[in-house]
Amino acid sequence: MRFRSLGPTPGAVPAIAVLAVLVACSGPREVPGGDRPIPAAPQERFAPPVASVGTVQVYRTGGEDTLPVLNASSGETLTLAFDLVDESPRPLSVWFYHADRSWRRDLQPGEALESFHRDDLFDYRASRATQLPYVHYRYAFPNASIRFRVSGNWVLRVTEQGDEEAVLFERPFLVSEQAVPIRFGVEPVMVAGASYPSLQPTVEFAPPERLSGNAYDYDACFVRGGILSAARCDARMDLAPMPSVRFTLDAETALRPRPDDGYLDLSDLRIGPRVVSTDLSAVPFRAALEPDYMRFPGSLDNPMLGANPVIDGTVPLPEPSLGAEYVRVRFSFVPDPERELPGSVHVIGTFDGWNPMSSNRMEWNPTTARYEAEVLLKQGRHAYRYAFSDERVATEVNESSPPKSDDMISAFVYFRDVRLATDRLVASVSVRQR
Repeated sequence: MRFRSLGPTPGAVPAIAVLAVLVACSGPREVPGGDRPIPAAPQERFAPPVASVGTVQVYRTGGEDTLPVLNASSGETLTLAFDLVDESPRPLSVWFYHADRSWRRDLQPGEALESFHRDDLFDYRASRATQLPYVHYRYAFPNASIRFRVSGNWVLRVTEQGDEEAVLFERPFLVSEQAVPIRFGVEPVMVAGASYPSLQPTVEFAPPERLSGNAYDYDACFVRGGILSAARCDARMDLAPMPSVRFTLDAETALRPRPDDGYLDLSDLRIGPRVVSTDLSAVPFRAALEPDYMRFPGSLDNPMLGANPVIDGTVPLPEPSLGAEYVRVRFSFVPDPERELPGSVHVIGTFDGWNPMSSNRMEWNPTTARYEAEVLLKQGRHAYRYAFSDERVATEVNESSPPKSDDMISAFVYFRDVRLATDRLVASVSVRQR
């Protein structure tokens, strides 16, 4: 195992996204000694965007392709950006909730925040002379109104102003203490029945003396590609190198190979790579992509965009966030053989948080023998892939082509704080695996 020794304050790095795991969450509950109920989480871990919400981004300020992981002591901020499409400009509200490492919302606002629980979004501007009008919102945090007391997993919720239950969408982010240097390594491992090796990450660290407890109060979670809700936290702990602690995903639970994502550049709306036709007389504009074939998924020229689309710096306009057009893009997926598959097929990507939703479900067209869907995308750069509800189909697609040539693997080290009854994030790191 080759380790990379990483200090306590590594910078954020770009990452690509993977499909989020969906779980059921409990309803409202009272916390002993708390002053208010914790709002119910949606059926999914995070409330999906309503139809009018477009191009949601949460990233380290200054880089749209970075993970939303905040170093608590660095003075840096995270940026939230999104659009309301074909809606009137108006102030909105953003709310913050702490969660444990499994994304169960736990602490009361007074326990987790040094400030208010909610802030209002007043930084919004209407788009400029676009075919489809929209309102662009931007918000940086922490700030004078929002300051975090406890590290760990966090969820932000955007709502209509002052109404906590009028939810427009939710997104996850992390606050890390970066309190301990960690050594991080990733090795290939063959799994029975697989054509290509899986990735087996290992993280090693010495528990800091200032944290009371023992090695069993720690846990490690691993993420491939930057989708935080898809973290693998079933790592095996090894006390052999005491006083250090080591966590490793077993071969059976290692990160399975997957093909490259598709890559779409809508910066200039011209016919070119991936785009086979456009209609600039329609409102909104329309574009059709060349078909994606089951046996040849992904794009060889796919850059690592992160969990977000990249808008700024890609569209040739002075202010892309306000002048970029929304385009109705047609995706086509051709199965092998060319017949309808069991289960459902969705196109997912940076444009929807990599989550299968009703709006991105593909319909089978028996005339063309392919699945088709139209998705409203903002001009810029996007990554995407196809998600299959049938496990056998998903396995066949993943095994049908060589795996990604490079990927971003992240490790997160948690400490179970019995005093707070939650998981603190004491260290995090991301490395590019080639």
